[in-house]
Amino acid sequence: MHKFSTLILALTLSILSSQCATTADPTKVCTADWISDRSSQALNRIETRTRGAMRTLKRAADSWSQGRRPGLVQMLAINNSIKSLEKELTEGRGMRDLRTLARTCDDPKILSEAMSGFMREQGLPDNIIGLIEASEIYQNLISLPEKDPVAVTT
Repeated sequence: MHKFSTLILALTLSILSSQCATTADPTKVCTADWISDRSSQALNRIETRTRGAMRTLKRAADSWSQGRRPGLVQMLAINNSIKSLEKELTEGRGMRDLRTLARTCDDPKILSEAMSGFMREQGLPDNIIGLIEASEIYQNLISLPEKDPVAVTT
């Protein structure tokens, strides 16, 4: 009976590992609808995770546009919001998903177009978006390294 259980386990593992080893053919899966659905999911995740930070930054921008200077508490809130945005846009699941999507379909424009659309949805004007997109920080953010960085814990 022991040999039979071992055989069943070996066959099961073989079947499961062969299914995991297959990769999707980009020509079959990278349709416009497929890309759009996955891109939307990733952007929704980014929007949800950055909602509080964006709200804080919008309030600060409104105050500055009315000529008010931020106080110490507001400056701390702005600093925390920027750190939160940076973390989400560099390490967050939504950005990892967008990078994977762009890499799978061998199309880096997927990432840049998704982020441009995201900024427009957040209410940023085109001239500000242009400045952001021209920055080195942004270009590094949307670049596609060979692999996403993996955190090493010791």
